[in-house]
Amino acid sequence: MKIIEKIEIKNFRSFNNRTGEKNEVVKITDLNIFSGANDSGKSNILRALNLFFNKKIDLQNFFVFDKDYHKNEKRDEKDIKEELVTIRITFINSKNAGINKHEKEAVKLPERFWVSRRWKKTSEYSSYDQDDGVLTAFKSEKNELYQNFIDEKTNDLKSNFKASLSRQLTDFLDSIQFHYIPAIKDSRYFSHLYGELQQTLLKEIKSEVDRTKNKFQSAIQAETLSLMEEFKDVIEDKNVDFSPVFELPNLVYLFQTLNVNTGAVDLLLRGDGIQAKLIPEILYYISKKETSFTNKTIKSGEKSKRYFIWGFEEPENSYEYRNAQILAERFRNVFLDTVQIFLTTHSFNFLSLSGENISRYRVWKKYEYNCSKISFLKEDNNQIELRLDDFDSDLNRLNEELGVFDLNSGLQRIYEENNLLKHKLEKQIEENKKYEKILFVEDKYDQIYKIAWLKINDKEFDLENFNEIFLSSCDFNIQGLEGASSLAGFLRAKNIDLFKNNKIIGLFDFDYAGTEQFCSLTKTSQWEDDIFGNKKKCFYIKRKKHSSFYAILLPVPDRISYYSDLSHPNFSNYIEIENLIPEDYLIENDLVEEISFFGKTLLRFKDSKKSNFWKILINQPKDLFNDFFPLFERVESLFNKNVD
Repeated sequence: MKIIEKIEIKNFRSFNNRTGEKNEVVKITDLNIFSGANDSGKSNILRALNLFFNKKIDLQNFFVFDKDYHKNEKRDEKDIKEELVTIRITFINSKNAGINKHEKEAVKLPERFWVSRRWKKTSEYSSYDQDDGVLTAFKSEKNELYQNFIDEKTNDLKSNFKASLSRQLTDFLDSIQFHYIPAIKDSRYFSHLYGELQQTLLKEIKSEVDRTKNKFQSAIQAETLSLMEEFKDVIEDKNVDFSPVFELPNLVYLFQTLNVNTGAVDLLLRGDGIQAKLIPEILYYISKKETSFTNKTIKSGEKSKRYFIWGFEEPENSYEYRNAQILAERFRNVFLDTVQIFLTTHSFNFLSLSGENISRYRVWKKYEYNCSKISFLKEDNNQIELRLDDFDSDLNRLNEELGVFDLNSGLQRIYEENNLLKHKLEKQIEENKKYEKILFVEDKYDQIYKIAWLKINDKEFDLENFNEIFLSSCDFNIQGLEGASSLAGFLRAKNIDLFKNNKIIGLFDFDYAGTEQFCSLTKTSQWEDDIFGNKKKCFYIKRKKHSSFYAILLPVPDRISYYSDLSHPNFSNYIEIENLIPEDYLIENDLVEEISFFGKTLLRFKDSKKSNFWKILINQPKDLFNDFFPLFERVESLFNKNVD
């Protein structure tokens, strides 16, 4: 959710104010990531936002001019000599988009405008002067219609319209909730966070918290009645009316001393990582709860917040790599639906996030002027790429400051690709659970197996209906898992309770990867040590603690027996499912290429031909599939427990 479009900072802490130079955060999106070396000034951007919205530098400290005004002993003629700290923010008010332009009588807060707040040397308790560009923006949106709103005497906007726009601006700014989350999340921060949660919960008309508070007050008041009666006796004045009135203070104090237990252990006694996980979830809950309030559910006199902005310092702190990655994905995929986020980080888990709604910045020190600068990191196709021909780019400089960013960015892409594949496979496996018997194969194109089964069982079918015919004719399903490692990963899973009522077979090719993964299963605690069967009728092994869970290898026809040797120390095997089709057919149709192997010539199926091969097989005769008979005989015997 984007509400801030641009930020400009002048004379605040590490940010100076020089002629011809601006300290701006531009191209702001939903998720804005700032990184750079330590002491570069990136956290000062978040503190500037906190000062603007919450009138404090951090959670506790008000603005102090002598401390927070930028000081530079190396001033020159370009330094603008003014004793002012200025923070100017350009807002996007998307709910009013186009209204002023298209509705003649409308007087609405503009779609885009800026607000500037200035702190002087005499400012106390963060008091500020404010200016804004609302009237200018309103005039621009009205265009020719603006003349209808002018006071003829003053040639200025009529006072009632000014008052309306001013009131709308105040309401708009009041509807924004900015949460500042410091780098160190200690007990004081959690007290503050619980207080924020309490403020939201008590806005609800039917708040369980409020009802409990009132019930507690009444109970204590009843208990103290007898005490008051005794007090009257002591002072010997029965006419004095002592009515015990017990009232709890604002429950913020209760929430600030809240003990959150995880199991039997107080959250604050848990490790930092456990505590850190709670923070964004509570903040996200607050945003969802606030936006859910209606006039019927919120107490009279209360106002709900509508816009939420986080200033989050180093969210990866106390997270292991894996959990930091999960957190980064939640920032990108979950929290942005109600929150605009500005965060600082050293973590490539966040820096390597990509998307049109993500912006990244390098914050760096310009030492000759003792000030911080902000550079937008350019990217191609929403991806950050290091360019070896541009050593002076901000990305390369950031890489130098952070270390192995380029390496980790590559690892990040690999991780994301593997994660997508993992979720895809999990979905496929879950969808197949409805079948009692399932043959999982390592190939992407499982159509070959289905067509072969239909052929050797004399079923009539065509390109359009082969899958439907297979499912209605065969008592087991076949599902491809896109690789030997994916299939092995599924077969090695420690928990297979999901399939306790299913019969499962995993089929590997008799090639290097397949035989290696097949044999490695026997070295795990979940699988039996012994390998049964033979090459012609399929080797197979059985999983422990399951009545029907097997792994098998493709059968090896005598004609290509020399392609395979399970006992060879290097698993020098080259048989894939396509090799069960006669060699003459494969050669005639230019589907294979010759390779040399220990003085022998082998035929390897061309990778470029695999995607369409199954379609070619649909119109081939049954005898082309003779070498598939041993495979399906073994599959059916294992499913039916008729094993030899």
